Amino acid sequence: MAPEFTFLCPLPNGFHARPASHLATLAGKFISDCTLLNRRNGRTADLKSVLSLIAADIGLKDECNVRVCGDDEQSACRVLEEFIAQELPACDVPLPEISLNGANGALPRSLRSQGLETYCGVPVSRGIGYGNVVIIGGMAPPDFKAEKVADPELEQERVKHGIEGARARIRKKLAGEISSSERAILEAHLAILGDASLTNGILGKIAQGSPASQAILETTEFYSGLLQKAESHYIRERADDLHEIGHEILYEIYGAKLQRKPALTGPSVVVAEKLTPQQLLDLDRTGIRALVMESGGTTSHAVILARSLAIPTLIGVKNLPQLISPGQEVIVDANRGVVIPKLTPTVRRYYERELITQRKRQAALVRDAMAPAITVDGQVIEVAANLSSAEELEPAFSNGADGIGLFRTEMLFAKEHPPSEDEQFEIYAQAARAARGRPVVLRIFDVGADKPAPYLKLPAEDNPFLGFRGVRIYEQHQELVQTQMRAILRASGFGRVHILVPMVATREEILWVKAQLAQAQRELADRQISFDPAMAVGIMVEVPSAAFMLDQLCEEVEFFSIGTNDLVQYFFAADRGNSRVAHLSNVRHPAFLRFLKQIVDQAHQQGKRIGMCGEMAGDILHLPLLLGLGLDGISAASTEIPILKEHISRLSVSDCRSLLSNALQCKNAAEVDSLLAAGTLGSTQSSLINQDLVILSSKSESKEEAIREIVNAFYVEARTNDPDGLEEAVWTREEVYSTGLGHGFAIPHCKSDAVTTESIGVLKLSKPVEWSALDGQLVHTVILLAARESNANGRHMQVFSQLARKLMNEKFRLQLEQAEDADAVLKCLGNELLISS
Repeated sequence: MAPEFTFLCPLPNGFHARPASHLATLAGKFISDCTLLNRRNGRTADLKSVLSLIAADIGLKDECNVRVCGDDEQSACRVLEEFIAQELPACDVPLPEISLNGANGALPRSLRSQGLETYCGVPVSRGIGYGNVVIIGGMAPPDFKAEKVADPELEQERVKHGIEGARARIRKKLAGEISSSERAILEAHLAILGDASLTNGILGKIAQGSPASQAILETTEFYSGLLQKAESHYIRERADDLHEIGHEILYEIYGAKLQRKPALTGPSVVVAEKLTPQQLLDLDRTGIRALVMESGGTTSHAVILARSLAIPTLIGVKNLPQLISPGQEVIVDANRGVVIPKLTPTVRRYYERELITQRKRQAALVRDAMAPAITVDGQVIEVAANLSSAEELEPAFSNGADGIGLFRTEMLFAKEHPPSEDEQFEIYAQAARAARGRPVVLRIFDVGADKPAPYLKLPAEDNPFLGFRGVRIYEQHQELVQTQMRAILRASGFGRVHILVPMVATREEILWVKAQLAQAQRELADRQISFDPAMAVGIMVEVPSAAFMLDQLCEEVEFFSIGTNDLVQYFFAADRGNSRVAHLSNVRHPAFLRFLKQIVDQAHQQGKRIGMCGEMAGDILHLPLLLGLGLDGISAASTEIPILKEHISRLSVSDCRSLLSNALQCKNAAEVDSLLAAGTLGSTQSSLINQDLVILSSKSESKEEAIREIVNAFYVEARTNDPDGLEEAVWTREEVYSTGLGHGFAIPHCKSDAVTTESIGVLKLSKPVEWSALDGQLVHTVILLAARESNANGRHMQVFSQLARKLMNEKFRLQLEQAEDADAVLKCLGNELLISS
């Protein structure tokens, strides 16, 4: 009887090309027939065929039966079962979620009265871009119906050469400098091009009399049709890849007859019914300002690429190629989800200002992030970067990282073979040199049943998160540990390198690791290789047992790093990957906050440094809690560092401690969320206004433009992180009654949590604008006053009243009008208003 086994699909996105290619390659090494049955839908697949596996529509947790029949069936079955249990789970990763917040297809408030025509779509990659339209047609080749087949064997050879040529072209791209997203997509296409089912299908049709072009199109259309019938949305979107692969083969055969790519002669908005990844990769990316597609889903390969390349992208814009003309200049607002096909002077001016504002905002954040993050009351908080590769070092330090708080070295081990000592040393030393004296925390490889490495051959486990992983596997793989420790120690001679041990649950585990470290030190000393003998050793606090023996662990290590991702799920006994219970693992629950406080307090009582590197540390919402806990530092994705540092600079540790104290008394996470919504952000801001909130000689030509300009100044200065929300709040008040007080002055004002701190902005217009003022005069000076609604104490109304009274004084108005620079404006307002308030 033929051997067989059953498994549940562990892949978040099901069996698409990347994981299917791994399984097909392995199955192809055996003589036996290897078949799979998807018990959910009854579809069967040949394990040796990537396309057959994809077409079986195997989704997450689908029950599948594998049957092997042939001369080597026993060994084949054993190897396949081990691969599926141990290695298949690591062959794919969940896709990033796409947020549609604020993307309602509405025009910006400043443009709504212009009567503009717009086309709406779904933003899948945020940003703003404008340029000349370049329309890219579908991949269909010219009509080859008149083609005759004189020699089927010659025609088959043309196809074989065409397939190999397409594969060679992809291999050449893979050998270049490309992103991980590009690499994954190209490898998937390479796997499909190498599928025997595809080749045999094309060759079979040629043998029946079809010309190569027809055979290629019909075969790829057949497999595309199978994928389009899949229940999985993700698998259905892979159908377009088949059409593109067919076109790649056709291009190799008929090259000159096929249009390969349009030329981008300048800033361009690429418009297509749908776009394939190869089409996108063939374009000159320096000229692409935005992408607009009629069809295509949020998980299509083109969308995944666009997001990785930060190209503003909309999908679902119906009939756009028929509604606009090539060369026409358009705006794509992929923040709101609109295409504006006519660039009036008002539209052009608005978006030119928006792009300048975005650049200023980012430049200000990055500039300020180069300095340490210091709270209002003088506490320095280290903000370091989490990273997984050497390629991420430069972006991390460019964004102001105070060091590398977590280098996930296990990514180096997720290959067919473990990295050598020299390979590791080069990467670790590169990190130490790049840090230039800043700390670099290297976590020893954290692999196991949840993140398997092929060569470890770890057994499958029912609950891998509670299983054989992290430090628990080291004793059985001592040589790997020794190799890595020698590499880390050698790198310690080039900078401040620290070592971090994952998943520590007992004192014995850390003692074993320290013994291994001592052994590696002796070996390097014998080889007369220099290293830092005092290299700090730390522990990840992610297992609850470690938290209850910190006093003992403090005797063995120099620092701790809290890994909230695992700690919170262990604390609540709720698997964060299980949708039925994941909601229980809430880091803002009062019980978990009490647990964190116990951990931090115990570490500090023993004089040890403690930080946090889990996802909780990368969310600005949590900063008041983290500062209240007394953490010495946090580590997060490098892209988040500028905004984290900016928020820290507006917080008071004493206020954060008070907020945390209140949070610990809450009964549930919802009450903590309410506390955070009220917040302390900016509550200790020392001034209502600064020089950068004073705009002189503004070129705004309308009330709408003036309000947006001053709101944008608030955004650049981090007085708001939601300029659209702040603008709406101003207009909500403005629509009740005009804030044009007369004598050429207007004082728009609002209470809104879109503003982070009470603020005043002043804008002096070069040309007065209509404001429906009480005295009918045009307005030349605008003073915007904004306060947080959740913690408003009436101060903004006091300031508003004072301003209104002062503006009735002709001497004060004249003094403010004659102020020629920001300092003079601040002096005028300071002397007359702000000091007394």
